[in-house]
Amino acid sequence: MTKILSIGEVMLEMSDVGDGLFKKSFAGDTFNVAHYINVTSHGRIRADYLTALGRDAISSECIDFLEKQGVSTRRVQCVDGRTIGLFILGNDATGEKQYGYWRGQSAARHLFDEPQDLSDFDLVYFSGITAAITENRNNLILSVAEAKNKGARIVFDFNYRAQLWSKEEACEFARKILPLIDIVKISDEELASLYGLQNVESLSSEYAAAEWVLTCGGKKAELWQNGQKIVSKSFTAVSNVVDSSAAGDAFIGTYLASRSEGASFAEALDRAHETAAQVVCAKGSIVEIDLSKLN
Repeated sequence: MTKILSIGEVMLEMSDVGDGLFKKSFAGDTFNVAHYINVTSHGRIRADYLTALGRDAISSECIDFLEKQGVSTRRVQCVDGRTIGLFILGNDATGEKQYGYWRGQSAARHLFDEPQDLSDFDLVYFSGITAAITENRNNLILSVAEAKNKGARIVFDFNYRAQLWSKEEACEFARKILPLIDIVKISDEELASLYGLQNVESLSSEYAAAEWVLTCGGKKAELWQNGQKIVSKSFTAVSNVVDSSAAGDAFIGTYLASRSEGASFAEALDRAHETAAQVVCAKGSIVEIDLSKLN
């Protein structure tokens, strides 16, 4: 069985459903990816999640939620004196996500206070959010490097959030981590914001060992290797977007699951788009997927 480890922070999600009411759930970019790996692979891929939570009731409830989603919690750490982070999810008139965060006491911030053993996995996935919230990023890098040395393929999703760290910090971390990366996901917005670029040709040439997955707002996705565009897929944009949160997470989760099970680049991009297109039509990060549409 293929084993994929996602690393990061899962939070209590309070989603604004109107009339002063909020729906309670749990979400976080890297957990969302683990969830959609499990769902779109029909459980054929073991999706493990590495995070840190507290020992309080809400942390225990979170662990139960992860397990109900089919995500392995054997790597979840429980820490005394800390708890889970909280975010409130809202949307503007176009369905674009709007977040408010409370994560000062989040145990996940201290996940890499010591290096972690990330061995015994086929793929290790983490994101820019993982790095941004981590107090000791050097230990994150050391842990990833050791996993690569032991045979894991490493996946990095830029997932840049300006409220978490500056462009300079994000680019400096990318400079250190990209030589270790086998698969990179970046959006056209992140390319423009972080590097002032229109495409990934120069980055793909500089970090030629990596497979670059470029997403363009639900309208297009491309695959680049060694400065060359390998695949380009155009899609019909979803017209009735309800909530754009987790669209990118669903995309890369499905892409990784599809490629791990032997799908071609083009097939994996098509399947990834279909999952993301369904996710944006429902409220919240974890939604039901009609898997028959992915065939």
